[in-house]
Amino acid sequence: MKVLRHFVLAVGAMVALTAAAEQPDAVITSIREAYSQAQAAVKQNKGKGNEMVTTMRYTVRGSGLTTEVLHFFYVTTEGTYLLNEGDTRDPHFNYDPLNLVTRSYNIGTKKFYEEYLFEPESQRLLFVLMQGYDDNGRRYERRFYYKERELYKFVGTEATDFEKECVAYQADELLHAFDWLMRNPKE
Repeated sequence: MKVLRHFVLAVGAMVALTAAAEQPDAVITSIREAYSQAQAAVKQNKGKGNEMVTTMRYTVRGSGLTTEVLHFFYVTTEGTYLLNEGDTRDPHFNYDPLNLVTRSYNIGTKKFYEEYLFEPESQRLLFVLMQGYDDNGRRYERRFYYKERELYKFVGTEATDFEKECVAYQADELLHAFDWLMRNPKE
Protein backbone atom coordinates (compact mmCIF):
# COMPACT_ATOMS: atom_id res chain seq x y z
CA MET A 1 0.00 0.00 0.00
CA LYS A 2 2.83 2.39 0.88
CA VAL A 3 4.63 1.59 -2.36
CA LEU A 4 1.46 2.27 -4.34
CA ARG A 5 1.01 5.64 -2.61
CA HIS A 6 4.63 6.64 -3.41
CA PHE A 7 4.17 5.51 -7.00
CA VAL A 8 0.97 7.58 -7.38
CA LEU A 9 2.66 10.63 -5.83
CA ALA A 10 5.68 10.24 -8.13
CA VAL A 11 3.49 9.93 -11.23
CA GLY A 12 1.43 12.95 -10.10
CA ALA A 13 4.60 15.01 -9.62
CA MET A 14 5.89 14.04 -13.08
CA VAL A 15 2.57 14.98 -14.68
CA ALA A 16 2.57 18.34 -12.87
CA LEU A 17 6.17 19.07 -13.96
CA THR A 18 5.42 18.10 -17.54
CA ALA A 19 2.35 20.34 -17.62
CA ALA A 20 4.34 23.24 -16.15
CA ALA A 21 7.13 22.75 -18.70
CA GLU A 22 4.64 22.90 -21.58
CA GLN A 23 3.14 26.24 -20.50
CA PRO A 24 4.29 28.97 -22.88
CA ASP A 25 6.23 31.87 -21.43
CA ALA A 26 3.79 34.81 -21.29
CA VAL A 27 6.51 37.43 -21.88
CA ILE A 28 7.88 35.66 -24.96
CA THR A 29 4.37 35.04 -26.26
CA SER A 30 3.46 38.74 -25.96
CA ILE A 31 6.69 39.78 -27.71
CA ARG A 32 6.05 37.32 -30.54
CA GLU A 33 2.52 38.69 -30.87
CA ALA A 34 3.86 42.27 -31.03
CA TYR A 35 6.38 41.16 -33.66
CA SER A 36 3.63 39.55 -35.76
CA GLN A 37 1.54 42.71 -35.50
CA ALA A 38 4.50 44.86 -36.55
CA GLN A 39 5.21 42.60 -39.55
CA ALA A 40 1.53 42.75 -40.56
CA ALA A 41 1.52 46.56 -40.27
CA VAL A 42 4.69 46.79 -42.39
CA LYS A 43 3.13 44.61 -45.07
CA GLN A 44 -0.17 46.53 -45.00
CA ASN A 45 1.43 50.00 -45.06
CA LYS A 46 4.25 49.29 -47.55
CA GLY A 47 4.60 52.32 -49.78
CA LYS A 48 1.87 54.33 -47.99
CA GLY A 49 4.11 56.32 -45.66
CA ASN A 50 4.97 55.31 -42.11
CA GLU A 51 8.40 54.20 -43.26
CA MET A 52 11.73 55.85 -43.88
CA VAL A 53 14.77 54.37 -45.61
CA THR A 54 18.30 55.64 -45.14
CA THR A 55 21.18 54.27 -47.20
CA MET A 56 24.80 54.90 -46.27
CA ARG A 57 27.95 53.97 -48.14
CA TYR A 58 31.31 53.97 -46.41
CA THR A 59 34.60 52.11 -46.40
CA VAL A 60 35.50 49.58 -43.72
CA ARG A 61 39.25 49.40 -43.33
CA GLY A 62 40.57 46.18 -44.83
CA SER A 63 37.16 45.12 -46.19
CA GLY A 64 36.31 47.78 -48.77
CA LEU A 65 33.06 49.52 -49.57
CA THR A 66 30.08 48.85 -47.31
CA THR A 67 26.47 49.70 -48.04
CA GLU A 68 24.19 49.93 -45.03
CA VAL A 69 20.41 50.25 -45.32
CA LEU A 70 18.30 51.30 -42.34
CA HIS A 71 14.56 50.86 -42.77
CA PHE A 72 12.48 52.55 -40.08
CA PHE A 73 8.80 51.62 -39.70
CA TYR A 74 6.70 53.82 -37.46
CA VAL A 75 3.14 54.47 -36.36
CA THR A 76 1.57 57.88 -36.93
CA THR A 77 -0.56 59.12 -34.06
CA GLU A 78 -2.59 62.26 -34.53
CA GLY A 79 -4.23 64.27 -31.79
CA THR A 80 -4.85 67.65 -30.29
CA TYR A 81 -3.40 69.51 -27.34
CA LEU A 82 -5.66 70.90 -24.66
CA LEU A 83 -4.79 74.58 -24.90
CA ASN A 84 -5.52 77.34 -22.41
CA GLU A 85 -7.48 80.36 -23.57
CA GLY A 86 -5.18 82.76 -25.43
CA ASP A 87 -2.61 80.07 -26.32
CA THR A 88 -1.51 80.68 -29.92
CA ARG A 89 0.09 77.31 -30.61
CA ASP A 90 -1.36 75.00 -33.24
CA PRO A 91 -3.58 72.62 -31.26
CA HIS A 92 -2.83 69.65 -33.53
CA PHE A 93 0.15 67.35 -33.35
CA ASN A 94 1.63 64.35 -35.07
CA TYR A 95 3.69 61.90 -33.11
CA ASP A 96 5.53 59.14 -34.93
CA PRO A 97 6.66 56.42 -32.52
CA LEU A 98 9.13 53.90 -33.88
CA ASN A 99 7.91 50.31 -34.17
CA LEU A 100 10.43 48.29 -36.18
CA VAL A 101 13.88 48.88 -37.66
CA THR A 102 15.64 46.61 -40.12
CA ARG A 103 19.34 47.05 -40.73
CA SER A 104 21.25 45.28 -43.47
CA TYR A 105 24.88 45.77 -44.39
CA ASN A 106 27.92 43.99 -45.72
CA ILE A 107 31.49 43.79 -44.57
CA GLY A 108 33.45 42.50 -47.52
CA THR A 109 31.43 39.62 -48.95
CA LYS A 110 29.67 38.83 -45.66
CA LYS A 111 26.09 40.04 -45.31
CA PHE A 112 24.59 41.02 -41.95
CA TYR A 113 20.94 41.55 -41.04
CA GLU A 114 19.29 42.90 -37.89
CA GLU A 115 15.77 43.71 -36.68
CA TYR A 116 14.83 45.85 -33.70
CA LEU A 117 11.26 45.80 -32.37
CA PHE A 118 10.06 48.65 -30.16
CA GLU A 119 6.82 49.02 -28.26
CA PRO A 120 5.20 52.07 -29.91
CA GLU A 121 3.54 53.41 -26.75
CA SER A 122 6.62 53.41 -24.50
CA GLN A 123 9.43 53.16 -27.11
CA ARG A 124 10.92 50.32 -25.05
CA LEU A 125 13.00 47.73 -26.83
CA LEU A 126 11.19 44.38 -27.01
CA PHE A 127 13.15 42.18 -29.39
CA VAL A 128 16.30 42.05 -31.50
CA LEU A 129 17.20 39.56 -34.22
CA MET A 130 20.81 39.46 -35.41
CA GLN A 131 22.21 37.39 -38.27
CA GLY A 132 25.88 37.64 -39.01
CA TYR A 133 29.30 36.03 -38.70
CA ASP A 134 31.50 35.41 -35.69
CA ASP A 135 35.26 36.03 -35.56
CA ASN A 136 35.87 32.57 -37.05
CA GLY A 137 33.66 33.27 -40.07
CA ARG A 138 30.80 31.02 -38.93
CA ARG A 139 27.24 32.21 -39.58
CA TYR A 140 25.11 32.87 -36.49
CA GLU A 141 21.61 33.92 -35.49
CA ARG A 142 20.83 35.50 -32.15
CA ARG A 143 17.52 36.53 -30.62
CA PHE A 144 17.28 38.94 -27.69
CA TYR A 145 14.00 39.32 -25.78
CA TYR A 146 13.61 42.31 -23.45
CA LYS A 147 11.29 43.04 -20.54
CA GLU A 148 11.27 46.39 -18.73
CA ARG A 149 14.48 47.51 -20.50
CA GLU A 150 16.41 44.44 -19.32
CA LEU A 151 17.48 41.37 -21.29
CA TYR A 152 14.88 38.73 -20.42
CA LYS A 153 15.95 35.83 -22.63
CA PHE A 154 18.72 35.16 -25.10
CA VAL A 155 18.49 32.45 -27.78
CA GLY A 156 21.15 31.52 -30.31
CA THR A 157 24.86 31.25 -30.83
CA GLU A 158 26.77 32.25 -27.70
CA ALA A 159 27.42 35.96 -27.17
CA THR A 160 29.63 37.68 -24.63
CA ASP A 161 28.18 40.03 -22.02
CA PHE A 162 29.79 42.91 -23.89
CA GLU A 163 28.09 41.88 -27.14
CA LYS A 164 24.75 41.68 -25.32
CA GLU A 165 25.25 45.19 -23.91
CA CYS A 166 26.17 46.50 -27.37
CA VAL A 167 22.83 45.28 -28.75
CA ALA A 168 20.85 47.42 -26.31
CA TYR A 169 23.18 50.37 -26.97
CA GLN A 170 22.75 49.97 -30.75
CA ALA A 171 18.95 49.89 -30.34
CA ASP A 172 19.07 53.09 -28.31
CA GLU A 173 21.24 54.76 -30.96
CA LEU A 174 18.77 53.75 -33.70
CA LEU A 175 15.93 55.22 -31.66
CA HIS A 176 17.82 58.52 -31.30
CA ALA A 177 18.79 58.53 -35.00
CA PHE A 178 15.16 58.03 -35.99
CA ASP A 179 14.04 60.85 -33.71
CA TRP A 180 16.69 63.17 -35.13
CA LEU A 181 15.83 62.29 -38.74
CA MET A 182 12.11 62.87 -38.13
CA ARG A 183 12.78 66.28 -36.58
CA ASN A 184 15.35 67.32 -39.23
CA PRO A 185 14.13 65.85 -42.53
CA LYS A 186 16.04 68.27 -44.78
CA GLU A 187 19.48 67.70 -43.30
